[in-house]
Amino acid sequence: MEVLKKSWPFLLGLIISASLLWPQFAAPSYPYHDDVTFIRLFEMDKCFKDGQIPCRWVPDLGNLYGYPLFNYYAPLPYYFGELIYFFTQNLIFSVKIMFVVSFIGSYIFMYLLARKFWGPMGGALSAIFYSLAPYHAVDFYVRGALGEMWGLMFFPAIFWAFTRLQENSNIRNMLLAGLFPALLATSHNLSTFLFLLPTVIWIVVLYFKKRAKQFLFFSLGSIVIAFGLASFYILPAIVEKDLVHVDSTTSGYFFYTEHFKGFKKLLGNYFGYGGSFREVPGGPTDGIPYQIGWVHLLGFLISIYTAWMLWKKKRWFAIVLISSAVMVLVSAFMINPRSEFIWKTIEPLKYLQFPWRFLMLVIFFISFLAGSFSLLNFKYKNHLWAVLLALVFAMNFSNFKPEFFTQDNDKEILSGQNWERRVNRAIFDFLPIYSKDPPGELAAQRYQILTGDTKISDFKEGTNWINFSADTKTHSIIRLSQYYFPDWKIFVDGIDTKIEYKDNSLGLMTIILGEGNHKIEAKLFDTPVRSISNMITSLTAVLFLLLFVTSFKKVRGLITYYRRRAY
Repeated sequence: MEVLKKSWPFLLGLIISASLLWPQFAAPSYPYHDDVTFIRLFEMDKCFKDGQIPCRWVPDLGNLYGYPLFNYYAPLPYYFGELIYFFTQNLIFSVKIMFVVSFIGSYIFMYLLARKFWGPMGGALSAIFYSLAPYHAVDFYVRGALGEMWGLMFFPAIFWAFTRLQENSNIRNMLLAGLFPALLATSHNLSTFLFLLPTVIWIVVLYFKKRAKQFLFFSLGSIVIAFGLASFYILPAIVEKDLVHVDSTTSGYFFYTEHFKGFKKLLGNYFGYGGSFREVPGGPTDGIPYQIGWVHLLGFLISIYTAWMLWKKKRWFAIVLISSAVMVLVSAFMINPRSEFIWKTIEPLKYLQFPWRFLMLVIFFISFLAGSFSLLNFKYKNHLWAVLLALVFAMNFSNFKPEFFTQDNDKEILSGQNWERRVNRAIFDFLPIYSKDPPGELAAQRYQILTGDTKISDFKEGTNWINFSADTKTHSIIRLSQYYFPDWKIFVDGIDTKIEYKDNSLGLMTIILGEGNHKIEAKLFDTPVRSISNMITSLTAVLFLLLFVTSFKKVRGLITYYRRRAY
């Protein structure tokens, strides 16, 4: 009973958050904007079955010509999804779990973070506000933005881990504070970019509580660990970004000037399922809801009052509130067209594509602030807590549903027009630069004999390899329906053969065969950057485990005991 008495705010919030998942059980499936999640998981499953770990090249996307999706697109949610899919063999269910885990994880981590500052009731209210934030509903049921959902889960986890490290600067907390940034970096690179500066500011704010240099030392260690664990993904994604048409993700529709939103949008209360585009006077309005939430704004105002009341007696808490409030205001300003001069000055911001992604920071900080009034002592504090909870639930519950439901199953999702649409979707995102133009249609065959008399047999292929035999009667030129990308290599009878790929607009790999019977083996190998990054991650993971195991006093005691026995 004592445990239940202490944990009831958390359990109540967990029940409320779980209630928002009812659409997951109402029908087999439902549509959302970014519906390539299914095929990405399907491709990841192919990689695992084929032994391509870490998965970098997927064979079916790009109109069946394949491209290096997971060399650039953060893979962690799909590694997790593959674990679920391996045991269930149910694609739709696995994708649902990928979303559900991130959503419930967001609640749990926000509770853990906010509880450290505002106590159990304040922590639960902040976590409930986070779950019920309108933008959370947009990511979940409108956009289907899985990467952002995982980013929203790890935002509070990172702040919580560094708060623990500030309270007790030891090896275990250092490892924890290194783990979550690595998980964020491998879940959604744009969320990582968004959260870099807030994390640095948070570390500075925590430092000024006690001004302990040991905390800064361990924080630096955490950053090194995070970089090492995530290197297998972030190093190739950065160093090799010029090997794909990354410019297509920052031009045309995806250029940030097309998606600024005014404060009227942020303060509105509209919810819809349309797309995002630039609005002009007298023209149509877009359909994505961008509101912060009226009850969230009320919680923000209450937190400002709380900061003012705490300034004299609990100044550090007031500083935490003020710095978080500033982050809310700055993030909201970055969505407004008046911030364009900042976007022009900080050139990498263009990769965010949509300025309204800053709503991720807005809802994180504004939800964190929501429970702060629990630090104050006044007669009707519990009443205010209950009123805010009731209001945020009443105002936002109806947002958490899809536009409509479907009866699709796994087979229907990956066949017919659904299959063609998904393998063709986002074709230019990670198309190798050697392909000047995207293919206009699906690859009709896996190879072409351009000239000569050659018979192909025993044609086999996996996710990143192709093998076949060729009985060549006359000098022949063969083109594979496969984009070239470093380091694809083709061996003819065991000899590394020159690959031509500049002689066609798609950059497809072409080889020349002389007369005779030949065995052809094609495979994508790791470049030095990919090999080094894999090695860094492996070594960091081993170091991580060693430090974690030896952080326990009993383990250190056993090591000392056997060392003495050895002498």
